[in-house]
Amino acid sequence: MTHDYDAAAEWAEHDMQLPENSKTALRGKAATEFGRDLIERSRGGRPSIDPTAPPGEKSPVRQVRFPRALDADLLAFAEQSHTTPSEVVREAVREYLETHRIAG
Repeated sequence: MTHDYDAAAEWAEHDMQLPENSKTALRGKAATEFGRDLIERSRGGRPSIDPTAPPGEKSPVRQVRFPRALDADLLAFAEQSHTTPSEVVREAVREYLETHRIAG
């Protein structure tokens, strides 16, 4: 997908017409600050799942294979729980490690 940012900026700055009494349209300095904040937040990709990670640091990735039936159960559980399969797996591993912690 090709983006023509210059053309979009030109349109937004000169040709775009906002409703006069809009309660949601930002103008001037507020619009500039919102746009810059949005661009800054979008540069790093997804938000980190680790609140202690420094900005821009990627989370470690682990891959695991599931039998089809277990994968189907995982997907169904995640959907019913209104969460993601990744979050279910993270929580399951967290609970397992807390339960089976080896004294050192």
